[in-house]
Amino acid sequence: MLFTWAETLYRRVTAEGEFSCQVPYPTAWGIWPGVFLLLAFSWVELVFEGSAVPARLAGLALVYSGITWSGMLLFGKDVWLRHGEVFSLVFGLFARFAPTEVRVLGREVCQTCRLACGDDAEACIDCYACFHRADATQREWNLRPYAVGLLRNAAHSVSQMVFVLLMLATVTFDGFMATPLWADIASSLSVLLPSLGEMRLTIIKTLGLISVSLLFLEVYLITSVLMAVVSGGRFSGIRLAQAFVFTLVPIALAYHLAHYLSFLLVQGQLMIPLASDPFGLGWNLFGTKGYRVNIAVVGARFGWYTAVVAIVLGHIVAVYLAHLTALRMWRDRVLALRSQYAMLVLMVGFTVVSLWILAQPIVEGSVDRSARAAVWQTRHQQVRQDLDRELDAPFLTEAFFSRIHNRALPL
Repeated sequence: MLFTWAETLYRRVTAEGEFSCQVPYPTAWGIWPGVFLLLAFSWVELVFEGSAVPARLAGLALVYSGITWSGMLLFGKDVWLRHGEVFSLVFGLFARFAPTEVRVLGREVCQTCRLACGDDAEACIDCYACFHRADATQREWNLRPYAVGLLRNAAHSVSQMVFVLLMLATVTFDGFMATPLWADIASSLSVLLPSLGEMRLTIIKTLGLISVSLLFLEVYLITSVLMAVVSGGRFSGIRLAQAFVFTLVPIALAYHLAHYLSFLLVQGQLMIPLASDPFGLGWNLFGTKGYRVNIAVVGARFGWYTAVVAIVLGHIVAVYLAHLTALRMWRDRVLALRSQYAMLVLMVGFTVVSLWILAQPIVEGSVDRSARAAVWQTRHQQVRQDLDRELDAPFLTEAFFSRIHNRALPL
């Protein structure tokens, strides 16, 4: 929004076009900037110890805003939103599941678009850059069945494939960190890595996030290779991986709905008092400053059943989309069905893993306490060693008490 305002002011003052340096965006980059920023955002959310400190979050938000504005200034606003702005990429994928679309009828506008927005059928769909530049008679806002936007006949890059799998992996790892199995793994690694000190938990979580992401990518690529083998080798494994990756978007959408719905309904209530006092200055604009969050608005039964229904429906839709994609790629119905055996096993596996995580007792925070206890034990041993050395001396020095105070760590 701020960049749009700056761009509007720039056009009024200079009477020129786009507010950017018009640097050509490298085709080889794909959406890799968005992939790395999604991984960085996931790391901050799931690993970074200061993710709940407002000052640190404000600093990170400023850094991210600077990256976004720099990308827009270099390559153009629409180009960066399509390739590097992670939230636009995530919500753009989810929007393909939506029952609405915007469409530009004429190809004249799209021929000058820097986003290469047309698909293989030369249809310009959900390209808001073209939609804003098109004449009113060439614009359409249409209704469509859910998830049809994921079946658009357009080529998907390797970076888009990795982006979708990273969306799946990060939300799965978030749920996995609340299971007893992860607590046992992290506790065991904490004991094996005492030399890392207070950083051990951060390093363990970082390794877990990277390992789960690579595992999802590896399993999906193996599945794609198996699809290529059983279907006669007409398409390569990487070609099939790119073609079918958008059929996983309903699963990612279901995972996010199952994982964050209860959090949204409970923590989202904080918007009510914030609306009356947005800057913490003691205002009460709407009389809601004293509102307190009602945690009973979402019961455990409601949250659990909602999560299960979302996960199951998401996987059913994904299997159906994969079947339609196979029929479009293989004109032979037998080959199309044969190719789906491996994909069906993969999606059933995703279902089993997600339902298993959902069924586990939540032990979130126990790993943190175990790590803090391990750090405390290490520091306690250091203090005892200092004490033994000082007791051998004629008297206890002031420096000794200073070291005791500085090394104290409350449980």
